[in-house]
Amino acid sequence: MENSRIRMKNQVRRLAGRNRTGAVMLAVLCVPALLVHAACSASSYQENGIRLVGKTRYLNNARAVVTHTIDDSTKHVPSIIDAMDKYGIKGTLFISTEQDPPVEERFFTQLQVWNLWPRLEQAIEDGHEIGSHSKTHPCRRPDTDEYCSAAYTDHEVSGSRDDILRRTKQPYVWSWCYPCGHCANHEFIRKRIADAGYIVARSYPDEPNNGHLVPDLRTWAPDFFNAAYTQVVQKRGGSATSEIIDVEVLNRRFGEVYEGGGIYHFLSHPQWLDLGPEGFYERHLSHIAGRSDVWYGPMGPLYAYRTLADQTEVTAGRAPGGARAAFDVSTKLDTKIYNGSITLEFEAPAGMMVTSSGTRLAERPAGPTDRWTGEYVRRDGSRLYVTVKPNTTLEFR
Repeated sequence: MENSRIRMKNQVRRLAGRNRTGAVMLAVLCVPALLVHAACSASSYQENGIRLVGKTRYLNNARAVVTHTIDDSTKHVPSIIDAMDKYGIKGTLFISTEQDPPVEERFFTQLQVWNLWPRLEQAIEDGHEIGSHSKTHPCRRPDTDEYCSAAYTDHEVSGSRDDILRRTKQPYVWSWCYPCGHCANHEFIRKRIADAGYIVARSYPDEPNNGHLVPDLRTWAPDFFNAAYTQVVQKRGGSATSEIIDVEVLNRRFGEVYEGGGIYHFLSHPQWLDLGPEGFYERHLSHIAGRSDVWYGPMGPLYAYRTLADQTEVTAGRAPGGARAAFDVSTKLDTKIYNGSITLEFEAPAGMMVTSSGTRLAERPAGPTDRWTGEYVRRDGSRLYVTVKPNTTLEFR
């Protein structure tokens, strides 16, 4: 119990010095190419046959990204995790954590959330993320200032975060999901979410008018605390009058995002899915799965990558004896929050050995990228992609 309190306090403290709203955060983000500082490509290193090209847009220089978010603490959550694992899809499971919710909200926790914790713990081990969907899932309309102020209390916002930290080994809670999409358009609510230490908050826009079906966001959201997604993948549900469940329609939309090198972010509620190999959900998972040039990752680490890559400096270092080149990779961000790796692209001769803080990086074959904390190198012709955690020195030998 004491450890969970310390982790909770640390989550709040780590926010100190950060930008508090998505609008401010966007102002400090760099252009999509995530180019490095000019000092990184000194001519002396070019003479040694090694040149730093820059930071890659996505981890491991993936062509595109697939991220999946799943809402609610229903009895169907374990089944949807099993289906995702079957096809290698990684996602963020947004959980409402109250063990004894109000009667009007019990639909969202049909078996009570305590039955889910063992499966959620395993999901974390398997590369998924647990995000907060509040404690009790408040979901009344309209979302006025008065309603939102009363609904988004510290008990709901911070309490759910603390439950996740206490009940799992996940080191941080990066992501928040607005219950029923309410209150995301209120700046003071977005600030509450940021002040609790979350780095991204996903919306569910305009469900009464079917606005939630295809928001069609194909990249990072311009406001991290009012983040939409590409489309819904589920049956008719909630207050909506219709849903997109035609598998060919879903697959075409993914193809458009994939060909454009974007982020395909799809959302589902477990209680509104058709599971099994012949169901539309698994047929869609099968279509998007297993691509060697795709990063399959949860929402929180994906958004953390954007900020970490931007706010990491790469500078030419002093190569020690026997090394052909050295680069210092550093960030001032709290790496307990931004705990992932970034990828640097180099032009380098074949046969190069790369070390990070003295440890040799293993060479990784081509294949889907599904973890965000790994460190390795990958060769693609004359290009060498080096994936490392910041605050290290790379040496080429």
